[in-house]
Amino acid sequence: ESRLSELPPGQQIVAYCRGPYCILSFKAVQSLRQRGFNVRRLVDGFPEWKAAGFPIETAAV
Repeated sequence: ESRLSELPPGQQIVAYCRGPYCILSFKAVQSLRQRGFNVRRLVDGFPEWKAAGFPIETAAV
């Protein structure tokens, strides 16, 4: 909630999680869609995405 303003408006967002708490990605998708974001859930995890050669964007912390 506190970081929603950091998300890019109009750009697709991919939510994912890994491990025993993977229900969190479903909740993230639901919450973001309710706020008007274009969001999808990644079925696999980040390692699989990266291994497939899909684009990765990082931000400076």
